[in-house]
Amino acid sequence: MARSNIHRMRIAFSDCDPAQIVFFANYFKWFDISSREFFTACGVPSWRETTAERGIIGTPLVDAQATFSNSATYGEDIEIESWTEKWGGKSFVMRHVARRGDTVLSEGREVRVFATQHPDDPLRIKAVPIPEDIRAACA
Repeated sequence: MARSNIHRMRIAFSDCDPAQIVFFANYFKWFDISSREFFTACGVPSWRETTAERGIIGTPLVDAQATFSNSATYGEDIEIESWTEKWGGKSFVMRHVARRGDTVLSEGREVRVFATQHPDDPLRIKAVPIPEDIRAACA
């Protein structure tokens, strides 16, 4: 497997639904957080810095999928392992596995792009080629 990063966290009461299990959408939020944590662990500067230095505003999602295998509740410690499964020219695929100990809770797949603001419309973004130095740092 490629380089991976593990993001550890404790589930909060507010992460749960009335049945006291994690509301499914929180896994997508945690996968997004874990994506940025992966880049931080690889030495990639904050998106504020890459915006100022290169115009790269971040890695927005273009597709997201998840499967949910086991439930979790507040007070439990979990970890989310994240890695890049595939690098393309402008897009890449990230994988995430959320675990409580050895128990897999959820698995996620995200397709992301490196993006800048669109030159003709500041309300739009534009995918750009993945910088080679970032790709190398995260391999």
